[in-house]
Amino acid sequence: MLKPKLLRQEISRLVPWVRENPDRLALYVPRGHVVGRGGASASFEYRYTLEVLVMDFPGSTDDIMLAIQLWARQYEPELLFNPDNQKNGITFEVDILNNDAIDLLVRVQVTEAVAVTSSNGKPVVRHRADPPPDLMEGMDGWALAVRDMASTVSGDAAVTNE
Repeated sequence: MLKPKLLRQEISRLVPWVRENPDRLALYVPRGHVVGRGGASASFEYRYTLEVLVMDFPGSTDDIMLAIQLWARQYEPELLFNPDNQKNGITFEVDILNNDAIDLLVRVQVTEAVAVTSSNGKPVVRHRADPPPDLMEGMDGWALAVRDMASTVSGDAAVTNE
């Protein structure tokens, strides 16, 4: 499984506190299953819950969530763009330790396709990358204009962490 490592790298890259305190970030896969393709190929897919635990975190949960959202955009776009997956694809719990720190547990539903081919009679296993999302899919000119207008209006009233 490659996606836990990729998510750890993204969180560490974007959140300086995590980068400086790598022992305070733990990733677990408490449950999952394998789905075979059932065809001529031995290819399969991992489906699992990836738990991300940030311990004694003094920062904003927004920092961690942003890193997870950016990672999901590239590696699990269905979590962001499929309304059915948006409901429970990324969930979280917070334990408020004191006025300065929290423990944050985020659960991410992950799929990871594994292609199995043969080379010189030996199996070759390769994890397939998810395709990037097509943000223009299903949008005509009017939908784009409305979206742009909405982002302009909401952007004027945006709340920042300053």
